[in-house]
Amino acid sequence: MKRTKTRALTMAAGVLGVSVTLLGTASAQPTDGSGPDEPFGHLGTGQILPPTPDEDTMFSIADWVGNGGAVTASAIETLPISVTVGCRGGGSVRVHVGGQAPADFTVQCPVGSVGVGSVEIPARPGRDFQFTVHASDPSIHWGINALQIRPVHQD
Repeated sequence: MKRTKTRALTMAAGVLGVSVTLLGTASAQPTDGSGPDEPFGHLGTGQILPPTPDEDTMFSIADWVGNGGAVTASAIETLPISVTVGCRGGGSVRVHVGGQAPADFTVQCPVGSVGVGSVEIPARPGRDFQFTVHASDPSIHWGINALQIRPVHQD
């Protein structure tokens, strides 16, 4: 399958979004009701969700501890987006996907296993998204996978 310039830009934007998150810049700070002085989390050392080696992956964060998020741009406007978050450690995480069609969901984070939640965002105008995750406890580990959903073509 040939990658287009648009796909390469989407993947680069996803990587940039994760890099922005890891640097903790203002654009990656939680914006779903948490204050600007609320502590920003840090990189974990594990793998909360299985990786998504799919070419349609916008970005993936393997393990983050506490509050955080990511930004991405250059999404293909005609494709829906699937966002999956997994977490562990007790408590919950509130997930906000910002953009022209925002979405919010909460995932319960068990102590001894991984809780998983997801949302599908329909195709819509606008090519940028901000993903924020607010942890109910600063020790909660979470991971996120965001990908664009391509229609299945049958031959």
